[in-house]
Amino acid sequence: MVKTKIIIVDDHAMIREGLKKLLDMEDDLEVIATVGSGQEAIDGAIKLQPDVILMDISMPGISGIDAAKTIKKEAPHCRIIFLTIHDDKAYVNEALKLHPNGYVLKDADSNVLTDAIRTVYRGGQYTYSKVCEDVESGQLGELSSRELEVLDLLSKGFTNKEISQRLLISEKTVKNHLYSIFKKLGVQGRTQAALYAIKNNLN
Repeated sequence: MVKTKIIIVDDHAMIREGLKKLLDMEDDLEVIATVGSGQEAIDGAIKLQPDVILMDISMPGISGIDAAKTIKKEAPHCRIIFLTIHDDKAYVNEALKLHPNGYVLKDADSNVLTDAIRTVYRGGQYTYSKVCEDVESGQLGELSSRELEVLDLLSKGFTNKEISQRLLISEKTVKNHLYSIFKKLGVQGRTQAALYAIKNNLN
């Protein structure tokens, strides 16, 4: 069995150890490193090439958000899940600007975390429903059937090019659909649209 390789990043040793024990109980998951700082996260991502990084946001020195920015440039294949105590809208918005693969609160059940890891490893996006509650949205009923198809693929992490290939339409048409979707739902971009789809169980 091919295991999902994971790095845990948190400045609290007890949290790192607890998460490692939890994830090591899963047959398909493997924690290859636990680190306590943003710089160590960057170094680990480049050196160890993990599939998924569980990233705390608030850390001394380089924050999880700043570390994620560097990792997305230096090791773009790594999927990043923000795992944090913060459900404050300002923190959420700042983190989501980076288009992370996932955002899970530390008070979530353990099965939420394992589901998130498996989802992002398969190429999807996962945002804990409690976080989604802050996303302002319109109505799915306003979208056409084609727009719903585009939104569904967007929420699963597909690029405009991949959406165009799957739906046999041009990338320009995809962009036009996205513009219409954003306007109808009252969202600011791809991430908020994806969150809306997740919140409403579209994907």
